[in-house]
Order: sequence, then structure tokens, then C-alpha cells
Amino acid sequence: MRVACVFTILFASAAVAADTDRALKVSTQRGIPAVERVSVYQTKDGKRAVVGELAKFDTALALPNDGPFEVWVKPKAGVAVKVHDKLTVKAGATHELKLGDVLGTVEVFGDNFPRAAKVVLTDTRDAGPGEKGHVAVQVATDYRIAMAVPPGAYAVWVVPANGAKAQRVEDNVRVQAGRSVRVGD
Repeated sequence: MRVACVFTILFASAAVAADTDRALKVSTQRGIPAVERVSVYQTKDGKRAVVGELAKFDTALALPNDGPFEVWVKPKAGVAVKVHDKLTVKAGATHELKLGDVLGTVEVFGDNFPRAAKVVLTDTRDAGPGEKGHVAVQVATDYRIAMAVPPGAYAVWVVPANGAKAQRVEDNVRVQAGRSVRVGD
């Protein structure tokens, strides 16, 4: 009788644990720049808290509840970008985040542009580096560096190495997920 009770308790607790396990698995893909880390946040009672971070993508990140979660990806030598705003994961499920499905890349060739201290991608309405209200979506320290961004339209700015004012070199660069766009090629 005791053995049957122990087996019942063990089986029930294993079933409950398996039913409540949630995870986020991140898959990198060729063509997407190297990723330094993936961060998962959750907002509760107006406060944003870190749920977890992944720096190695061979394991999944355990999630505490169904969500919703914000997922941010930080490329090496770049700025973190939001790839999911309201990710939910049901009990017992693992959500696979394929970076090629949520990010595209922009590569700027500077053959006809001034020598750069920095290449900056912004919203198309942004006033540019050095101006009030400027927000960089992604940055690179030189030309020919792939910058990972979510799908959308971007303006490309070059901050010259001689300290001159930033120049807008492209107005409307359209980026699609899983695709690479070349500017100034």
C-alpha cells in the first residue's frame, strides 16, 4: 500500500512539474551577426524585471509563468533590439525563437561616404546623432559591419571621424526578417 502511495505521489508531482514547465529556446542562423545575449523581461505592477538571460544558446531558458514577456537581443558590439513585445508560452511548452525570423541585417559600404567614427541606424523621422530626442536603433563602429535590426524602415547616418556633424546618407532603407540589405554598394 505504501509503495502504491509513493508511486502515485511521484507520478503526480512529475506530471505537474512537466505541465508547468515553460521555456524559451533561441536558435541562431547564418547571416545574422553574432549575438552576445538574449534578455527576457516581464512587467508586473508597472515594474519591469529581468526574468532571465541567455548567453549560450545550446540550452533553453526556463520561464516562470505564461507571460507576456519582452524579448531583447543584443548583438556583439551593437545595441539591444526588441524582437518580441508580448511573448506568451503555455504550460509544458517550449517556444523556439529563430533569430532569422525576427531580425534582418543592414550593411553599409562606405566607398562614397566620409571616413566614419560610427554608422547609426535610426527611425526615419529621427533628427540624427547629436540632436535632441535622438534614439539609435543600431550602431556599428565602421563600414561593412552587419547590423541586426527588426523588420522596418530605417535612416542611415554616418558620424564622420573628423568630428563634423552627422550626415544622413540614406532616408528609407527597408529591412525584412531573414534578409540582408546593403547600402552604398
